[in-house]
Amino acid sequence: MRSFYKSFRVRALVSAVSAAMSAGLAASSVQAAEPHNDEVLDEIIVSGSLQHNRAETSLPVNVLSGEALREKAASTLGETLKELVGVNSASFGTGVGMPVIRGQSGNRVQVLQGGVSNIDAAAVSPDHANSVEAALAERIEVVRGPATLLYGNGAIGGVVNVIDNRVPTSMPDALTGLLETRHQSASDQQTSVFKLENGAGQLAWHLDGTYRASNDTRIKGYAINPDTVDLTDEEAFAELLASKGFIDNSSTRAHALTGGLSWVFDGGYLGLALNRSESHYGLPTAAHHHHEPHDEEDHVAGEPEEEGPEGGIRIAMQQERLDFEGKAPLGGFFEEANGKVSIVDYQHAEIESNGQVGTVYKNEGSEGRFTFTHRPIGSLMGVTGVQYGSKTFSALGDEAYIATTDIDSIALFTLQSIDVGDMMYEFGIRGEHQNLQQVGNCENSDSSLSGSVSGLWRAREDINLLVSVAHSQRTPTVEELYSNIDAITCSTQDDEHQLIAHAATQRLEIGNPNADKERSTNFEIGLRRHLGQVTGEVNVFYNSIRDYLYMRDTGIEVDEIPIAMLTQEDANFRGLEVEFTLPIAGNDVQRTDLTLFGDYVRARLQRGGNVPQIPARRFGAEISHGHDHWIYKLRATRVASQSDVALRETKTNGYTLLNASVDYHAALFAGEATVFGKINNLLDEEIRNHTSLLKDVAPEAGRSVELGLRIEF
Repeated sequence: MRSFYKSFRVRALVSAVSAAMSAGLAASSVQAAEPHNDEVLDEIIVSGSLQHNRAETSLPVNVLSGEALREKAASTLGETLKELVGVNSASFGTGVGMPVIRGQSGNRVQVLQGGVSNIDAAAVSPDHANSVEAALAERIEVVRGPATLLYGNGAIGGVVNVIDNRVPTSMPDALTGLLETRHQSASDQQTSVFKLENGAGQLAWHLDGTYRASNDTRIKGYAINPDTVDLTDEEAFAELLASKGFIDNSSTRAHALTGGLSWVFDGGYLGLALNRSESHYGLPTAAHHHHEPHDEEDHVAGEPEEEGPEGGIRIAMQQERLDFEGKAPLGGFFEEANGKVSIVDYQHAEIESNGQVGTVYKNEGSEGRFTFTHRPIGSLMGVTGVQYGSKTFSALGDEAYIATTDIDSIALFTLQSIDVGDMMYEFGIRGEHQNLQQVGNCENSDSSLSGSVSGLWRAREDINLLVSVAHSQRTPTVEELYSNIDAITCSTQDDEHQLIAHAATQRLEIGNPNADKERSTNFEIGLRRHLGQVTGEVNVFYNSIRDYLYMRDTGIEVDEIPIAMLTQEDANFRGLEVEFTLPIAGNDVQRTDLTLFGDYVRARLQRGGNVPQIPARRFGAEISHGHDHWIYKLRATRVASQSDVALRETKTNGYTLLNASVDYHAALFAGEATVFGKINNLLDEEIRNHTSLLKDVAPEAGRSVELGLRIEF
């Protein structure tokens, strides 16, 4: 039955592709989008401080939208964004991919759904997936560097804002929609997406959905890194051999459905949206070998010992989210108000290989942001806002190493800009108070104050020079304060055998209830060319973080499980990002562009040593050619080996990643059909990402082919 279903899917996809190509050839000629588009830099950056266009913002920002977003959309957010300069992906098997911005991830990168936190458990542990769905986004904005002023005290690394129009903001002129299906060979992943939008009178509606399913991921060589295996150990050697060719327990299944409705009026709108999403994915088996001591008293003499079923841990995640959103014109000093409130019920269960539920994580609560734009005072423009959050985080079960905690926060902020000749200045300040109340006697109440000043010099009509200084404060999170902390005494467990191992990292992680807040001071200078045949930017940054929080391996073990303790130490991050696009050849019907790119980040602890899991240096080039209905792309990326490792962290070999893609665009009735194909990892390299905790047991996929059909109307 399974082979018949798989064969049916392939035949259906081939038939749909053939039908679309036939319809396209019979239709009128459609000019393919040029690879190099000068209008990109004119987009309004809604995640920026004052919503300037991209050419005028003083922030280093990436934007994925339209054809570029649909081309890069993948099963995880990190996988979708990993080709952007300054951005990497921290995978934990196929089902998880966390964005890493300038070496920062987890709690230091704010992932937003339409400007408000997605309120999941992704930042708590590297094996928890983001609940956002990149395949349904209209655009994704990535603000690199501190973006604390608008979105919370945790955005020291940056902000990823996924914008999907689930609450319609304007009236559609007619019914519009999107249908897409794609199949990828490395894991037999099948993805289907639909979106419909229309309206009547003053009511606009939105409906979308997605379904994704995949099998275990095929790889080149062994999942377990042979360099980490003692080949004289028969059991370890057998595990190595068994891992050849695929990543065990890496299959995934996910689906989501969203409906939105808005009342659109002159100058504003008021609407709501309801979303329900479910995801079921496996954590690679090699990552979850529990080192439990054998208790002879538990075994009855003469009876065979029970062996648990084969397989690893599965995560079953579900989230329900209700969004209220609106914009309205005002009179008086403030001319416009924007607001959004999100109510979220999130939970996921970690299911053991025997089918029993080990731990259930829940995050329930709401978050809201309200901003007020004041009337211009001369050339002074600005917004003032308030943000609140109220949620309850809990973890119940065998591996619940954090007690239930109530988290409340309130923040006030203002951001202003002023134009003086060829200069534009931006400045702002944000104050935030956070209170964490744990079941028991643990409580943490702290305030943070952040500010920024930046200047943009219009050196020429086509060139801007950017300089910024930002000071950001981040208060410790629940897991940093209370992991394996006695909720009654609010101190470390007296008996080390009472510590609960974190299955994802295979460590006994101990927090620090007395941890201080991080203080980040970021200096940045950038050069941007936004008009002309050659466009691009170069950014240099230096980020000094006092009391940087990280889990440090102590070298001590309890029952063969290592102990890691939350440690605070000053750290310095510095780096470079470069990306430029220039034409090679072209005329009225075709164009060939070359894009050169690279990024580098170096992170050291001030008392000596390196910050763990920092991405390696990378550089590369992409050639894109557009002709008539066709667009071709070839992208080569060289990732260097990473030898600047932390204590007890292993080195990672470099690799060359070569990807190729082709799109065919054709008119289809009143819309457009796109048939696309991609070959990822064309050289079939063994790829182990240094940012992944599972780099030595779960490498990236080997060579894979992806075929798909997209219809837009």
